[in-house]
Amino acid sequence: MLASSLWAQSPAPTALALSPLTLSEAYRLALAAQPWQVAQVERTREQEARARVADSWLADQPVIESGWRVGNREGAREYEIGLSAPIATPYRRSLQLGTARGEADVAQATLTQQRLKLAGEVREAYWAVRLASAELALATDEAERAERLATDAARRSAAGDAARVDTLQAQAALQAARSAVVDSESKREQAKQALRALIGDAGLRALAEESEVRVEVEQPRTLLRDHPSLLLAARGVSAARAKLKEVSNVLNAAPSVSLTLTNERTNGAASATSARIGVAIPFGGAPRASPRIAQANAELIEAQTNEPLVQQQLRAEAESAQRSLSAIEKRIDVLTERARLATEVAELYAKAYRVGELDLPTRLRAEGERANATLALARTRIEQQHAVSRVNQSLGILP
Repeated sequence: MLASSLWAQSPAPTALALSPLTLSEAYRLALAAQPWQVAQVERTREQEARARVADSWLADQPVIESGWRVGNREGAREYEIGLSAPIATPYRRSLQLGTARGEADVAQATLTQQRLKLAGEVREAYWAVRLASAELALATDEAERAERLATDAARRSAAGDAARVDTLQAQAALQAARSAVVDSESKREQAKQALRALIGDAGLRALAEESEVRVEVEQPRTLLRDHPSLLLAARGVSAARAKLKEVSNVLNAAPSVSLTLTNERTNGAASATSARIGVAIPFGGAPRASPRIAQANAELIEAQTNEPLVQQQLRAEAESAQRSLSAIEKRIDVLTERARLATEVAELYAKAYRVGELDLPTRLRAEGERANATLALARTRIEQQHAVSRVNQSLGILP
């Protein structure tokens, strides 16, 4: 099985510059550079502040009023100061707090989904670099083999053991191999640029250039019920339901309580102070609330309809990723045997060519088949690791 054939490595973050960059380290570097992640502390404070406001006994800010009145035949003067405050009833507060908490849950689930999306981008870029590095290493190895073959062919031609055409064919094969190295270097550079855009220059410098280094490989796991997309869909339903409950039951503005103190003075220095306590209860707000209720109903219907669609989509993605992984696992054994046979044939033909029992075109064909088989196996092994990564991505697992 795959789990028994793969390995995992988790270097300490402090040794990042001295060890190969693992997928989890690349993800952490990319995550630390995201603006929405940097601002997460303040976003959390915002949600906490919203909850405190929703749970406050003040429905809105209090108001202080003052005034005076002068002018009658007795010269009376009247001074007045008043304080009024809208009061949130316990039921209103509970409804508002439910909506605030629902919005906070949606915000947190959205953040988790953003992290998963970023993980997918990092995974694709990371394994693209690994694949390009492996292809470059193989191309370099083939160029070295082609150079040794060209040298051997030139020596045999000089000694009269082979025709001049063999030297020319060997030189042509060498140039083709060198061209493949240049193409592989270009592909790797493009892949590295894509990864650099996510993790930055410092992280990319830690990425090992060799294709044979031990890299961190994710292990396949089972389906998680707390997939970020499922969690976001479920919390969206809860938040929409809480909002509908609030707007359906809070039809009017909050009642307000007021206290007014009045002091009246006359020219005769006589004065009188009075106090007035008032209560204002708004009513008739149902018609004005109907648009908000209809909007909240529509949001709830959309959220409830979206949830099963998300489940269906995630299930299809997970099954597709699992099937791709299974197909690659089956190909590994076949390609391993193909590479073994092609290498053995190439080695036998090389020995026969050195003793003059084989012509150069036949040897070149054998070398080409060995190179193709080795490259196919190397690519598939990287694809196998990449497929495991895609399975975990489909299951909502972060690196």
